[in-house]
Amino acid sequence: MKSILRSCVAATAILTLTAGMPLLAEDAAGTLSSLFSSLKSSAASTGDSTLKSLGSDLQSKSTTLNKSLAGNSDAQGSLQSALQSLVSGKSSDALGGLQKLTAAKLTPEQTKLATDVFHTGTAFVIQKNFGALEGSQTDVAKAVTALRKGDAISALPAIQGIAQNAKLTSPQKDLIHSVAAKYAPGTEKIENAIKGLGNLPGFGK
Repeated sequence: MKSILRSCVAATAILTLTAGMPLLAEDAAGTLSSLFSSLKSSAASTGDSTLKSLGSDLQSKSTTLNKSLAGNSDAQGSLQSALQSLVSGKSSDALGGLQKLTAAKLTPEQTKLATDVFHTGTAFVIQKNFGALEGSQTDVAKAVTALRKGDAISALPAIQGIAQNAKLTSPQKDLIHSVAAKYAPGTEKIENAIKGLGNLPGFGK
């Protein structure tokens, strides 16, 4: 019994000492791999080939971004936290986290990578939550295609079309409006947002 207690105390001490230590590159990569394993399983279970493709794109871009952020444990932690939210089904939180990362103090190249991950993550969320919505398949396809190209301006009208679908459930309405708000904060009408969005770096064609 004393031996077990000593082991528990030692383990607790190690966790306490390492809690504030910077995230090692191999630890960050391992965490991402684990997260995407869960994400891929979820996408595969839907039988949606577009969602599976988006998941692969998101993994590739996130892995590249994570490597670029080596030495910036705070940014790596933010990326992992956002992806964990995505895996947990907290889509709005996930996109919010990815969006904040694009506004963090990063190098121009890192900002571009973060923006690509944000766009791809948004496309993934739209496909996952609205891909099977009757009457919105065309708008979903347009939004996903535009976001995969990094063209948020072209994606917004399609997002508006999804938001106008009368068959949306209450949670779906909240999510699609949250998606629109993340691309156009402070605006109530998506069409008004299109005009101002073109002036933001990383959101044009």
